[in-house]
Amino acid sequence: MRRITWEDHTAHRGAVELESTGNSKKEHSMFNRFRFPTRIRLIDGGVDEGGSGEGTEPEPKSFTQEQVDQIVEKRLAKERGKYKDYDELKTKAMKLDEMENAGKSELDKLKESNAALRKQIDDAAAEKQHAEWVSEVAKDKDVPAELLRGSTRDELEAHAELLHKALNPSSKAPQVRNQTGSPSHQNSNKDAEELSYIHQLLGK
Repeated sequence: MRRITWEDHTAHRGAVELESTGNSKKEHSMFNRFRFPTRIRLIDGGVDEGGSGEGTEPEPKSFTQEQVDQIVEKRLAKERGKYKDYDELKTKAMKLDEMENAGKSELDKLKESNAALRKQIDDAAAEKQHAEWVSEVAKDKDVPAELLRGSTRDELEAHAELLHKALNPSSKAPQVRNQTGSPSHQNSNKDAEELSYIHQLLGK
């Protein structure tokens, strides 16, 4: 930093001239000398603290291996501090997942059990309905209930009609004899066909 000062060596001389001559021109010159400095001197005050002097560079700072290890260890400790609860949080998350999966398993078991129970109820209701149909159709058609076949009421009624005709023929065809006077086998064949038909109706 440079500091500027000035010195006026003419003030006294101007005053002397004013006293000796009393000239207004010299008086004016005296005041001018007071107003404007006649000599300027520059003083070098050196370099302020914190400033950077021209031509000076900071020396590079060197570190020992021990100092480097300490710096690295501090950095690692700081980073570990950020994640010190990571393992605990991870364990809690895993436990929550296990509990959720266990809850799902129990729920699935309950659903399967409920579905099986519902199927049993439906099957029992279907069997009860079928038994009621068999009883009603057997009574209406006058046929044995144990001989009826069919899964629906319409099938049971159709089978009951066939059973009723087979078990209650309206009339028997007259027996026809051949020329030799012996009974014809025509009726026997017809009876066999009817018997076979009845066996089919009975499911035999």
